[in-house]
Amino acid sequence: MKEWFERFSLREQLSLLIMAAAVLVYVLMLFVVLPLGQAREEMAARNAATAAVLRQVDAMATEIQSLRGEQSNSGAPSTANLSASLNQSASRYLLRVSRLQPNSQGSVQLRFESAPLDALLRWIHELETLQGLRVDDLSLSQTSTAGVVSATLRVAAFK
Repeated sequence: MKEWFERFSLREQLSLLIMAAAVLVYVLMLFVVLPLGQAREEMAARNAATAAVLRQVDAMATEIQSLRGEQSNSGAPSTANLSASLNQSASRYLLRVSRLQPNSQGSVQLRFESAPLDALLRWIHELETLQGLRVDDLSLSQTSTAGVVSATLRVAAFK
């Protein structure tokens, strides 16, 4: 390669070096700078979309908080209604409540002995997603049977 380069005159060698530098700059632009610019534009578009979604989520959260405020002003369900509702919904999942104890803060403590774990988790999911309740405390202990647990949980209405 060196012999090939040295057979040219000094002027031709300089021209070849300038052309090689120009080709190198072109290749760098084509394969490095332009893809980085495109990636930056795509990222900016994703950020804008994420910001729009965040604004929607904030608006929904504000609406949910205002609806919860209206619900608490209109009279939240009493502890007696909550206890009856919990007992009925647990029986739909074939869960036997061994202790149901309302407290003065408006929550209810429940105890399950030998409850199937999958049914218990499905029931808790229904409480939180469909019935609008929250599980404040949950304690699970395993039993001698696989897939069966003893559980104590405290459930309250959202405030």
